[in-house]
Amino acid sequence: MEEQLVETMSSDLPRSVANGVTWMSSCLPFHLADRVIHGHNSTYLVQGEHSSILVDTGNPSSWPIISRTLDELLDGNELTYVFPTHPELPHTGNLPRLVEKYPNIQVVGDIRDYHLFYPQIVPNLHARVPGDRIDLGGQEFMVVEALIRDLPNTQWGFVPEAGVLFTADGFCYMHRPELDDEDPVHLPGECGLTTSELQVPIAVENAAFFTGSALYWARFANDADAVYDRVLHLIDEIGVKSVAPTHGNFISNIRDVEPIIRAGHKRAYRYETAQS
Repeated sequence: MEEQLVETMSSDLPRSVANGVTWMSSCLPFHLADRVIHGHNSTYLVQGEHSSILVDTGNPSSWPIISRTLDELLDGNELTYVFPTHPELPHTGNLPRLVEKYPNIQVVGDIRDYHLFYPQIVPNLHARVPGDRIDLGGQEFMVVEALIRDLPNTQWGFVPEAGVLFTADGFCYMHRPELDDEDPVHLPGECGLTTSELQVPIAVENAAFFTGSALYWARFANDADAVYDRVLHLIDEIGVKSVAPTHGNFISNIRDVEPIIRAGHKRAYRYETAQS
């Protein structure tokens, strides 16, 4: 009988990472010959005085954990909004279950093609564009243009009061032993740590591997400096204090991590190598 892959929640998570912002991460174990490693697939709950919003939905395989965690964090209240950053399974896969659990929930974002993937949730879809703000009560959630995207309708989000920028597949990275696949991974014991708490800094090659896999265009576009200069301008302009990627640890020291991610993006570029 084949072993079923089941995502589990780290005992260190959920974890409050900023005022009103909770990091929820499910982890998929990968069994190698000599070790077990885990892959982050994070969701984030932002709570205000009267409303709440979930950033990304997690994989369908993690639904039992996510559902129980939401029950604990919301303490009997309804989830008001869900903001899927883009229509890939790790980011939208639980939309039907969320609508079933919370019938009045609003699915907000660039939802131009969501009716094709999830026709059963059409009444819950509400389009939002960059600059739109959602009042949660003492907290706002602002839709931001995604400066690093893998799909045309990728969006980022920002909570000004907490200074947290949600970047979807942007700023994702991995701790990668010899494992040749596209899933960002980290070692056991690191599940609930922020980047400033990791004993070993992120390696450039690990950032390069994820960038070249998830952001496939980076292999052919030699524009890393232009991309990350824009990101740094955004960070300064809106007052970003920390970055919450879907895949990888919560980034609490963005000024230290950005040069590593930038260097990884540059290393992912392969066109010159292919032509030489």
